[in-house]
Amino acid sequence: MIADCFLCRSAAGADDIPWTDRPLWLDPRCGVVLPGMGGLSPGYLLLAPIRHVHSLRTAVASDRSERDFREFVAEVLDFLVRRHGDLTYWEHGGASTENLLPRSACIDHAHLHIVPGFHDLPRPPACQSFPDLASALSDNPEDGAPYLLLGHHKGPCHVGADIGRSQYYRREWAKILGKPDHWDYLVTEDGTNTMRTIDSFFPHRA
Repeated sequence: MIADCFLCRSAAGADDIPWTDRPLWLDPRCGVVLPGMGGLSPGYLLLAPIRHVHSLRTAVASDRSERDFREFVAEVLDFLVRRHGDLTYWEHGGASTENLLPRSACIDHAHLHIVPGFHDLPRPPACQSFPDLASALSDNPEDGAPYLLLGHHKGPCHVGADIGRSQYYRREWAKILGKPDHWDYLVTEDGTNTMRTIDSFFPHRA
């Protein structure tokens, strides 16, 4: 656990964290789900491995937990499909500690962004397509380079080169929603959207 990492603290079930960082789903063996700060619409979530690693592919490749991380991801996505229907997801896969290339990831703890609905975001450059997210995460090149991952629950998952632009897919999402200046999660937090995200996660509260 990294003391100043909000995802580590959420996964550890720390008491002294903001309500926006409290886990909605926690499997202490492998993963955590929490509201995404700065959501541009209700339902925006982050899914992260328990361990502090730089990418989801690394989380899968180095998985020694009691439960396969890919099983946790699949269970969460299945639940969200039942709640919301279509889903769009992406990852700004960070570089290994030895790789100093520019990256789109803005924090070091790997996480998957999940948004309700089908959003026609651009595919990553020079991308390789996989039949599903599990297959994409299982393919882990040895170069440790940063990457972009984009997919929809009904279709293939695409993985390609990172363009090195901070919060790249949040920028593209903001454009689609007609809010091009609202891409930075640190300055666009809307407590109303976050509370609606929490309510939508629990059927008895919705």
